[in-house]
Amino acid sequence: MTVLIAWVRTIQDCEELIFVSDSRLNDWRNFDTCPKVLTLPRNDCAIAFSGDTKDAYPMMLQLGLAIDAHEPLRVGSLDVSSLKSHALKIFDSMAHLIEHSDHVVGEVEADPTTFLFGGYSWVNKQFELWSIAYRQSENKFVARPAQWACYSEEAKKVVFRSMKSPHAGEIASKIAFAGDQGKAARELLTAKLAKVHPTSMTYRGLGWEPFEVVRDMLRDPNHSYTIGGAPQVLKVYQYMRTAPLGVYWPDKKSGTIYLQGRPALGYERMDRWVLDPDTMHSESPKHSRNDADDATQESLP
Repeated sequence: MTVLIAWVRTIQDCEELIFVSDSRLNDWRNFDTCPKVLTLPRNDCAIAFSGDTKDAYPMMLQLGLAIDAHEPLRVGSLDVSSLKSHALKIFDSMAHLIEHSDHVVGEVEADPTTFLFGGYSWVNKQFELWSIAYRQSENKFVARPAQWACYSEEAKKVVFRSMKSPHAGEIASKIAFAGDQGKAARELLTAKLAKVHPTSMTYRGLGWEPFEVVRDMLRDPNHSYTIGGAPQVLKVYQYMRTAPLGVYWPDKKSGTIYLQGRPALGYERMDRWVLDPDTMHSESPKHSRNDADDATQESLP
């Protein structure tokens, strides 16, 4: 199972779309080095999953193959919204071809599969983010737009609202949750934001708070058995590039870099920015001075 959050982070006058998840797949065993957030053959979007791996992995891989097989999809001339519609059709066609095997006795209950899919729309000039899940009543996959994290003067805290767009002048950030621990993450984030932003004057959109919630859940020795491993982080930038980040885990002092759930081998030299999970600063052996976490520094290739 999974804890998975995707949100639009505000940095000064810029934004970036971030995906973060745990790294555990579990059935009768725990496998803690499994990528759950994947890049695609175009550079303006990414996809992540929770639920039944047997369904999710083939569907995500086939989506990637479909993008690679059609130039307008591959180069991005078809907008990310059009790609979302194509993804739904691919997932539906594959789901309808799943049949029960005569060699399996009884019913095998699968965990519900949910995808978080999003990227930068050159048509709408903003990040788009959807939660995609199979709706049994309609016998198809349905995409639901992300909610908005905005400050409520009535509630005196940051709340999550389902609406087409924020009210005029309202500061809000898109956010989506998935996984069996998604509800717990949502509750923890609500409590965290209430402490960080006691008034509307301090709220300028989401920062790294969703990552910090997942980090703390994974560090908790009493966390759910359904999640585990190192946090995975992937960014989609406004200049339409995607990049997974390495993470020092369990902290920078340990010196172990995990990339998309897997610890780097001693001889590996990964050309990726690496995130300190406590200071939220990122660094790169090639580019970083390791002295700031700003839009200019993090936007280098």
